[in-house]
Amino acid sequence: MADIICTVTSVGVGEEPVPSGRNLRPHVHVDAIGSDLIGKFEVPRAVLESAFVTPDHVAQALREGECQQSEAGDLGPDLMTLCAEPETAARHRDRVTVFDSTGFALEDHVALDVLLELADEAGIGDRVQVEHLPDDALNPYSFQ
Repeated sequence: MADIICTVTSVGVGEEPVPSGRNLRPHVHVDAIGSDLIGKFEVPRAVLESAFVTPDHVAQALREGECQQSEAGDLGPDLMTLCAEPETAARHRDRVTVFDSTGFALEDHVALDVLLELADEAGIGDRVQVEHLPDDALNPYSFQ
């Protein structure tokens, strides 16, 4: 049994969720961050119904995320609101919580910035350029 479960999957539409929802710790946190499609679920409805659920983007999560199994009124605040009001999250620390990530690029950028800052502070890691900037911006195939 884990304290944190990350569902980073691409289960097909209509297939069973990844974790069964049984034998979860009473304080487990689930990061549902796998690919999203209408009709595709990684987390069982029963888990969502018992959990404090925070989506990154409410409208998108209700359409294609785990939250499509829920009603808008059943959801907690979106991620940005929760970050601005951390006391809200603290009240739910001892129960099942779910983060429904539907893929909001700003989240990825912020998380990367935090990780880079922590790595710099710890003096670990190597910087690697993963983006190619061509000489001619209109020709992505121009290489030096």
